[in-house]
Amino acid sequence: MAKKQIIIVDDNTANLTACKKTLKDIYDVFPAPSAGKMFDILTHVTPDLILLDVEMPGMNGYEAMRILKNDDNYAEIPVIFLSAMDDAESEMEGLDLGAVDYIHKPFVSALLMKRIETHIAVIEGKKELQALNSSIDTLIAGDVDKESVKALISKTEVLMRMGHKVHAPLNIIIAMIEAAIKSDNFEDIRHYLGRADVESRLILEIVNDIIDLP
Repeated sequence: MAKKQIIIVDDNTANLTACKKTLKDIYDVFPAPSAGKMFDILTHVTPDLILLDVEMPGMNGYEAMRILKNDDNYAEIPVIFLSAMDDAESEMEGLDLGAVDYIHKPFVSALLMKRIETHIAVIEGKKELQALNSSIDTLIAGDVDKESVKALISKTEVLMRMGHKVHAPLNIIIAMIEAAIKSDNFEDIRHYLGRADVESRLILEIVNDIIDLP
């Protein structure tokens, strides 16, 4: 099986080398010292994931992310931000731009690997669902119980939408808990945990909706 492809973008050579060393045995890694170089690589490589530094000279990570999300060729590529900035506001900005995760530097290699493994698994799950939909379309074209198949399609689409809905609040919960752990201010901690509580209840509602599906 071919290795998954990952582009790493970081203007710090030491960080770029360390990250590549961590990943190269499992993934095909394409290092890029700038956002501009990343876009050059994207002309001939369609990666399964992009690890994108935030603070870079010229075009920073947030600016690069906006370009990615506004281009149909790149919009579906999942992006994980890597940043030395550990404030909640920066993290929330990254997630709001569409990043699937936000990891603080200096990163722990094992944690980085686990996060990447998780998101790659999510990507594969989406592809499997898309293949399932394609198979169902083929069935509909044949001599089968079309109403039953259409009902299955409808349920699959609902589950996919709900899965996407869970993703965003779950990332927020992770970000808020990490911010609370790092904070020494009681009021800030209450704020972060309160936000996490709200998002947790949202996920519970979504899960309950899934359970109640006919």
